[in-house]
Formats: sequence, C-alpha cells, structure tokens
Amino acid sequence: MRPSVGALLWTRSSEAHDDQLDLHIAVTHLMPPEYSPTGGAIALSVAVVKPDSRGSLRLRSRDARDQPEIDCNFLAEDRDARRMLEGVKLARKIGRNPALAQFLELEMIPGDAVGDDQLADAIASNLASYGHPCATAPMGGPEDPWAVVDSRGAVKGLNGLRVIDASITPVVVSVALNPTTIMIAERIANAVYGSEPGPIHHGVQAAA
Repeated sequence: MRPSVGALLWTRSSEAHDDQLDLHIAVTHLMPPEYSPTGGAIALSVAVVKPDSRGSLRLRSRDARDQPEIDCNFLAEDRDARRMLEGVKLARKIGRNPALAQFLELEMIPGDAVGDDQLADAIASNLASYGHPCATAPMGGPEDPWAVVDSRGAVKGLNGLRVIDASITPVVVSVALNPTTIMIAERIANAVYGSEPGPIHHGVQAAA
C-alpha cells in the first residue's frame, strides 16, 4: 500500500492499575496483500501490554538442540480477557470513525457480522503474539525464589556468567523491548565496569 500506514496508541483500560497504559493498538499495513480481497489492508492490532496471565518456559532435556516447551497461556486471567475485549471494541470504534471508514471497504476480522456479544469467541480464535518474549530469567533479590539473576545480571549460583537481555526484566514492560534492553545493558555495563557507555548504533523505524 502507498502511502504506508502507521500509528501507535497506548491508553488505559477501565481496569488499569494506577497510571498504567495497559492497552496498545498498533495500526499498520503489514500483512500479506493476498489476505485481502482488495489487495491491501489496515490492521488494528490490539494488545494487553501489562498482562496478569503468565506463561511458562521449560527445557525438554539437557540437549541444547531440543526446542523448549513454551506455553504462552494467553488470557488465562479473566481481567486480561476483559481488557482485550475492551481494546478490540475500541479498535472497532476507531475503524468505524468516518475519518477512517471512508478509506475502508470492509472489516475482514472479525467481520461486520460478528456483534459485540460474539467478540470474545472471535478474540480467542485469533490470538497471537508480537513474538517479543521477556521476563523468562528475571532479576531479583537474594530471597526471591523466582529470580535467576541479580540486579547486575549475574546468574545466581554461577561465577563469571551474566545475562543481559530482555529475559531479565522482572516484569513485562509496556513499551518496545529494543530500547528497554539497550538501557538495561548500558546501566549494567556502567555499574559493573565503571565506564560510560559508548555510542550504540541501531535502526529505528517510524511511520506517520
């Protein structure tokens, strides 16, 4: 599609805690054109970015070549399901606003025939992930039974090994993991080695 479509929205659900922006709607054209009868589509992808539900990651064996067992456990907590439903209703409201609706031919998923009372089932059958896992080896204090690393990334029980990536965040963050992980790496490098971080070169994609 030309021009490209791009927008990001963070907002509070009706069940957000404190000042959390717990709903994220990413508006993009990034989907295969053959999925659409017109050859183009705008996707309003909804996410609960501060979920209560927790998945699991388990090793199948001691063989590093074996894929781990991953259970994402999406929407296992009722509050997550309610917030996702609220987010999808908001995305629909945005898509049906006359300012945007004039450019749209039809709603592909879940489709205009699906009413609000059927949305929960439609959501359950169309769940996906950004594919940005985190918090699988969380940092924590010495008394935290779930902690894998300390506040400087050192793996507990092992000498000379640090983990510095998105897996050590103690909770799921509500923003992009790339700059978050860069910040963690810079902070730990400065704390451990006592030096100011050097320049970091990376790409940033933006669309308006």
